[in-house]
Amino acid sequence: MITLVPGSPQAEHALARRDAALPGLPWLLDNGRLSELLGETVRVTRVRYKPGTSLLVSFRRRRNGSFDYGWAMTRTPASSGKLLEREHTVRSHGGDMSILRPDPSDPETLVAVGGVEDDWALHRNLTWLRKKGLERLGLHHRPGAALLAGSTVLRYKPERRLVLLSHRASTAVVIKAAAKPAGPGQQSQFLNRLRHHGVPLLPQLADAECLAHGITASTAWGTGDLAARDNSTGTRAAAYTAGQALAALHCVPDVVEAGRLPTAGNRPEDLAAQLKASRAMVSALLPELEPLARDLETRLTALLLARPRTAPVLVHGDFSADQVLVGDSEVRLIDFDRAASGLAEADLGSFAAAEEALLPAAGASPSREALPDGGAPASTPAGVPVRGDSAGGPKTALLAEGYLDAGGRFSQAAVDAWAAYRLFNSSVDPFRDRSPEWAADMSWHLARAKELIQ
Repeated sequence: MITLVPGSPQAEHALARRDAALPGLPWLLDNGRLSELLGETVRVTRVRYKPGTSLLVSFRRRRNGSFDYGWAMTRTPASSGKLLEREHTVRSHGGDMSILRPDPSDPETLVAVGGVEDDWALHRNLTWLRKKGLERLGLHHRPGAALLAGSTVLRYKPERRLVLLSHRASTAVVIKAAAKPAGPGQQSQFLNRLRHHGVPLLPQLADAECLAHGITASTAWGTGDLAARDNSTGTRAAAYTAGQALAALHCVPDVVEAGRLPTAGNRPEDLAAQLKASRAMVSALLPELEPLARDLETRLTALLLARPRTAPVLVHGDFSADQVLVGDSEVRLIDFDRAASGLAEADLGSFAAAEEALLPAAGASPSREALPDGGAPASTPAGVPVRGDSAGGPKTALLAEGYLDAGGRFSQAAVDAWAAYRLFNSSVDPFRDRSPEWAADMSWHLARAKELIQ
């Protein structure tokens, strides 16, 4: 049975009507209205939404022939004073944050707008990076120049992190600036231990002082990540090699026992809290999907809190094809900030779910092609992988093959359950990432999660 959901524009209009506490919401979710408000063409790239409390978005625009990023935020009229206080603080430090009133008839509806360097949560660490961090990374920076001068923004999640591409002589350097200090999975001692046990990593440039200010960096490597590659011979070999690398990670001894890392997926209260939060957000965005979301919350809680059949290992914590860099016949695993004690199937299921989430973009989403009576479409576009009973696609199959050949072991049923867990928790990502068909994509995520645990 397929749950019918409205189109994304209709869903956003309905959301604005339901969340009357945020009268500024319509201006920030619509590219046209936000562009008109700012007086320049912008495209919203990321959304952080707290129902009845606030809406924060990042947007991209073109200035001086290159892309530039900024952010916009609205809060309830009762808490708009916080935005005015922030504006005063930012401007007193030479920043460029401004307050706009989109509705002339409602002066209490405020929209705050600023650039990346005026990001409230990132500002302190970005200022340190500009004044001291770049030099510690061996990067030339002209005194008094803006942080972004000579750099390219690769990714920006407001109040979370900024990823830059800079250059040191002829070498490209990727810099990640986070709002919080680097965690245990980003410390040199931990990464050196992984490297010692055969996990292929990138060399890290950030010293302890950088890490304390949320700054990590490495030289750019390879030709891209595994997620962006087609199903060529080289891609198949890379997926197999990535499976071997994952097995090496899961075999790293002592890290878990020494208590150096937190636990991922084994603490019932954390897992249950995440499922509850995801269900609540699905219900807020698309009330039509609340019954399905509640059913999935109940099923996944029962499945994943049951006694595991395998011992905990060191897991990546957010494993997917875009965490695997590919260069010729080699791979490198990246982004260990969520590394923790967990179950091997959690990493494998995470990879499988992330691969499946990319398949709808190729035209294979059940939400777009399944028939109302539950039948299959008459034809499948050429080259589009067909989903099977188990989670994942061709890259997942090759990853699992490499993993097994390197000595890894897993339960397929557990992999499917963890894939369903990731699909459920990431079901709101199409909304956050401003997918044009986010409502249908959310519906597909939930439907596929249910299929995997039937």
